[in-house]
Amino acid sequence: MSNDKAAEAREGLFDSIAGKAKEVAGAVTGKDDLVDEGQLQQAEARTRKAALAEEAVAEAKKEEAVQELGEASREATEKKAEARVQAQREESDIERQRENERAAAAREGDQQEAAGRRQAEQQADELAESRLRDAEALAADATSTEQQAASEKQRLEREAVAADRQAAQLRAQTRN
Repeated sequence: MSNDKAAEAREGLFDSIAGKAKEVAGAVTGKDDLVDEGQLQQAEARTRKAALAEEAVAEAKKEEAVQELGEASREATEKKAEARVQAQREESDIERQRENERAAAAREGDQQEAAGRRQAEQQADELAESRLRDAEALAADATSTEQQAASEKQRLEREAVAADRQAAQLRAQTRN
């Protein structure tokens, strides 16, 4: 508990005790206005206690939102890195396969006529392009995951700001 909150708690306890003392003193001396003042002071102490509790809950929610934001950001970074590594592996595999297919097409082309050679190379290129498109789709999925994580991060930041505002309002209400 911070010193500020501890001071507010002590002040609330003091107000409660002082209010009870005024109420008892007013009842003993027969002064209704002192009884009323004591009851009012006790009510104010209860209100301050409730406001401090609400502020603590709001602060806990804020901390939870900040933790969620950090976790979402970390997860997004991890997913982005994993997707990039996977895309690089796919591209590397595709390039190796492309080279292997070109070599096979070249061997086959040597055995066939010139027209047959061109057809084999075209098929290898089409297969390589298809796999390249697959790798590009995987990279697009990584970008989508990154955008979703950014959106989640913004949502959590908005929640944290809202929790800050609520805490500020509760502090203002407590001071009033």
